[in-house]
Amino acid sequence: MKNKIISTWVYLDSEEEKSKYPNNSVKAASNSPEFQAIYWRCVIVFFKTSLLFHKEHKHILFTNTANLPLVNGFNIETFFQENNIEVVTVKNKYPLPNGYFNTFRNQFFEFSIIEELSKSIGDTDNFLMLDSDCIFRESCDFLFEKLDKNGMALTYVVNRDLKYSINGLNGYQLKELFNEFGISSTEPPYYSGGEVLLCSGKFVKKVAQDFPALFQQLITRFKNDELRFNEEAHVLSYFYYKYKALIGGLDEHIKRMWTNHNYYRNIDPKDVHRTIWHLPNEKGLGFERMFNAIVNNKFEFENHEDYVSYAENMMLNPKNHKTEYIKKIKQSLLRVATKIGVKK
Repeated sequence: MKNKIISTWVYLDSEEEKSKYPNNSVKAASNSPEFQAIYWRCVIVFFKTSLLFHKEHKHILFTNTANLPLVNGFNIETFFQENNIEVVTVKNKYPLPNGYFNTFRNQFFEFSIIEELSKSIGDTDNFLMLDSDCIFRESCDFLFEKLDKNGMALTYVVNRDLKYSINGLNGYQLKELFNEFGISSTEPPYYSGGEVLLCSGKFVKKVAQDFPALFQQLITRFKNDELRFNEEAHVLSYFYYKYKALIGGLDEHIKRMWTNHNYYRNIDPKDVHRTIWHLPNEKGLGFERMFNAIVNNKFEFENHEDYVSYAENMMLNPKNHKTEYIKKIKQSLLRVATKIGVKK
């Protein structure tokens, strides 16, 4: 029988691995309990929204820790047991050396997850892994059906401007690297976002087989200060092209939604209809409020429309982020100074 697996992951930094992460409302070290609680709250909300639509599917949390904490007195282990969520502990087999890319050292943890999963997944099984700061608006079963027609993977293209650099590489640099790693193409490839991996078990096994050798090549290129894939989405973008995934097959159904108007807001009216919402700015706001509703047994809805209205208000309402007037004034002054040539 074909399995449909829905999963997310959380990686807890040690003292040696602590990093600075963007889009996190807590400024403490990444190995601190208060910082890590941000991600645990996201995990709970992620699974709770999935369970609204996918109770019959298998749910898995991949993590590098065997110890599940209490967050605000909420017992995460009990929540997982009550909802049949499997916890799979995975060791990071591919830590990055200092200086590989910014301060991140766990960029390739996802490939340790893929290797572990490859031991048990069937070729035709459907696998969906999302970042924990995602929620479901509705069932994603139609995406599994779309995946079955493709057979390998569906991807989300974040930005179709090939000159736009994402995490240090643009489309033309990706083309150069793809060519060096055996994929010849006349057109630059698109970067597919790492917040979603929707693929078949066959794709999981292909990547698990290929990645160890690729990782060694990337480390060699780092030592030689050569162009390389900087993060997991660069690598996955390569594998998507290698194994003929449907590039952009998820573009209508998921979006990286920036919600804080003090920095950047890209929300338009049709976004509320997307199946999956990726909400990086809401880790310390919308997710915390949803988590508190779950803790207090107030995450209940009369119907689907009631839930969508609630989610929209919690996550997409521009009034949720108070205007930072000093920041706005500074931004305006900077734009004026740049325009008249005082600052470039």
